Amino acid sequence: MRIPSVPLPAHNCHSATQTLFTQVLSHLPEGIWVCDTQSHTLHRNPAAIAIWEGVRDADVSRFPGCLGWWADTGRPIAEDEWGSTRALKAGEAVLDERVEIETTSGARKVLLTSYIPLKGGGSAPPGCLVVIKDITTLFRTEQKLRGAEASLRALSQRLLEVQEAERRHIALELHDDIGQVVAAMRMHLAHMVETAGPGPLAGMASDVLQMSDQLGARLRQISLGLRPLELDDFGVMAALRSLVAPLGRHPAVSVRLVAEGDEQRYPPAMESAAYRIAQEALSNAMQHSGCKTVLITVSMSPALLQVTVTDDGAGFEPESLMAAQRDGHVGLAGMQERARLAGGSCELSSEVGRGSTVLALFGVDAVVP
Repeated sequence: MRIPSVPLPAHNCHSATQTLFTQVLSHLPEGIWVCDTQSHTLHRNPAAIAIWEGVRDADVSRFPGCLGWWADTGRPIAEDEWGSTRALKAGEAVLDERVEIETTSGARKVLLTSYIPLKGGGSAPPGCLVVIKDITTLFRTEQKLRGAEASLRALSQRLLEVQEAERRHIALELHDDIGQVVAAMRMHLAHMVETAGPGPLAGMASDVLQMSDQLGARLRQISLGLRPLELDDFGVMAALRSLVAPLGRHPAVSVRLVAEGDEQRYPPAMESAAYRIAQEALSNAMQHSGCKTVLITVSMSPALLQVTVTDDGAGFEPESLMAAQRDGHVGLAGMQERARLAGGSCELSSEVGRGSTVLALFGVDAVVP
């Protein structure tokens, strides 16, 4: 978008207008610097003088007249890269660039700068209006917040890794140790039922055998909830099958799992995130939506993994979701954080009376063999 140039006040302006113009500039908190086509200073207001005070290698007769760096990258600014030079050359405004300058004490200032070419008589612009704002404190605070955010994200990722490792360990213990004991106990109880003959002992053994079957089934459910063994051995699709299979006996909700594309293996963190998001979305749908059907669709390709969980429940307004998050219900936020830490994204869409959809999308550069 081409921004109109700002005309310089005409030389025959009334003195009162000139006085008002000067007073306005002198009271502006932003620095104002006007230079000609050779970057020679025509005017500076007090704020610009204060901002530029003590700058190393500064030449107040010219703009910029100092060394500078791009604040976001730290790369030195070449003389022909300053916004004033580019604005004059192109005849278009250069807005909101963040530059860093250094004072004689070694301290650095970060400035938000905009450059607007000025046009007077003739076709060539006679100069440039530079608007400068000292944002050093804001910029340093932003850097600290970014560092803190990076640290929190690293901590979140580490906590998820530790949590998954602990779940894997407990699931293996339940399956390999306690599960084996329950299986052996069931074999002995079955033998007792066969050899006990008629009488109260046979009935007691039969009851205990039934309880051992219930215990084994419960152990498998707990192990699956912690971390399905199929997730590490065979991938996300196999893990989702083991998650959905017991739900076929659920009388109120029909859950379908659909695979699109050839089954692939993905990085472990990505498979864990995809499974956990589907697990959480399915649990939310069955417990809170009042749905009759849930459809889980897994789309797989070497470069893409997509998991979609759709229900036909009551749905909700986005405002209610934000209110729930403020009240401490962080289901969606947790799913989004899992997806982000695994290099993906997670979005929730819903409408009252039309159900909800959770979409998790992961792009990969290489497929894990």
